[in-house]
Amino acid sequence: MSVVLWCTSCGREKNPFPPVARCDRCGGILDYVYEYWMIKSPYSNRRGMWKYRPIFPPISDENIISMGEGGTPLREAKELAETMGGGRVLLKDETANPTNSYRDRAASLIVSNALDSGAKKLICASYGNFGASAAAYCARAKIECMIIIPRNVNASKLAQMYIYGGLIVRNGNVIDDAIAEAERIADGYYQATPELNPLSVEAQKTISHEVLEDCRNVDLVIVPTGTGNTAYSIWKGIKECLALGVTDHPPRMVLVQPDGCATLISEGGKVRVRRVEKTATAASPLVSLMPAYGRLAAQAVEESGGVVVTVTDREIIEAEKLLAKAEGVFSEPASAASVACLRKMREEGLVDPSEVAVCLITASGLKDPYVIDALADGGRRGVKSRGGFKTKFEILRFLEIGESYGYEIWKFIGKQLSIQAVYQHLGELQERGLIEEYYRGRRKYFRLTQRGRRVLRALEEISLIL
Repeated sequence: MSVVLWCTSCGREKNPFPPVARCDRCGGILDYVYEYWMIKSPYSNRRGMWKYRPIFPPISDENIISMGEGGTPLREAKELAETMGGGRVLLKDETANPTNSYRDRAASLIVSNALDSGAKKLICASYGNFGASAAAYCARAKIECMIIIPRNVNASKLAQMYIYGGLIVRNGNVIDDAIAEAERIADGYYQATPELNPLSVEAQKTISHEVLEDCRNVDLVIVPTGTGNTAYSIWKGIKECLALGVTDHPPRMVLVQPDGCATLISEGGKVRVRRVEKTATAASPLVSLMPAYGRLAAQAVEESGGVVVTVTDREIIEAEKLLAKAEGVFSEPASAASVACLRKMREEGLVDPSEVAVCLITASGLKDPYVIDALADGGRRGVKSRGGFKTKFEILRFLEIGESYGYEIWKFIGKQLSIQAVYQHLGELQERGLIEEYYRGRRKYFRLTQRGRRVLRALEEISLIL
């Protein structure tokens, strides 16, 4: 079977490797195209995501880096459905992946290709989930991993990246800035950024294959959407399932965005892509000023007869609490947006209760400490909230990774507070017996006490039941 990279704008074809996301002629998105009629069986006898290897670009057996990603559960959410007036609601629970997010799929395929290409070091831009995934899979492959992140990435995701050995560089305030920087300094690195590497789509499309194998009569799939990369991945997977005879009932694509960062606008059956200049949302993974895959995401909505829906942060937080209490699934705010969307559509009569809806749950809430203070005050805080509680929580999480000193802690938090304010928080934590100080030469270091560790564990437990 042959496979090529094909420009979705001008139709130009390129060799499948190296994986490049943009056409050098017109700037359009490049996508992998297969001769599906030649595929006798689209699935192998492997488990998880690599079951779909026959519909991936070729990867050498010896270079496959897998940690059991994919094969995640499609959960029947009966109690959640009852709160919305009945019908069938299914949750595609990607929190079950090795680092608790759907991005493990992309990291597995991309790092495997990096090994195939002989790469010794890899670079990516990320809001956190892909950065954590890439760092973990690079650790397994013994590849150096540099991660460019915006300044406001939270402590939990940073902790994952640090613990896996990722080299973290902060740049800009939004993912668009980080992507531009990763592209600028990529010389000598394998480019792994999902928006710059079309293998991300190939890996993430497997979510659709799993959904439609398990349930062939899905009517709509709700996808939290930022850059549009995930949305297009899901639609490509649906179209493949049609081409391969897995289903004859393509679901509608419903893309959900926070109202504080709505780059896709439904107007009279068409979807318009627009640039936004300011953003305000707790769902930081969905923040993008101009979505890289916006045109293809819009096309997915139009082709499927779907719609774009916006939800508020309050609706997201309420959905997050409902999801946890009704189904025992703790998601990050960006993931809960899919449940908030379905709830809103049901209330407004946009979805018939008889229709089968799938909500994509992309990542675990344990990746986002924002939810602790956001849930505690009913979701009233906005993205700019940097309250004392949250700062102390981030300090405790950082010190759990390793002992550190004031300036390094200040850099970790993102320099959004003055260094004097950070030392004030350190002093208050010390007074409460949660951390202690000691000296290495003339430099003062801080470390967690046993009490601090117990308090940190308790805070994480509390986040599960609030």
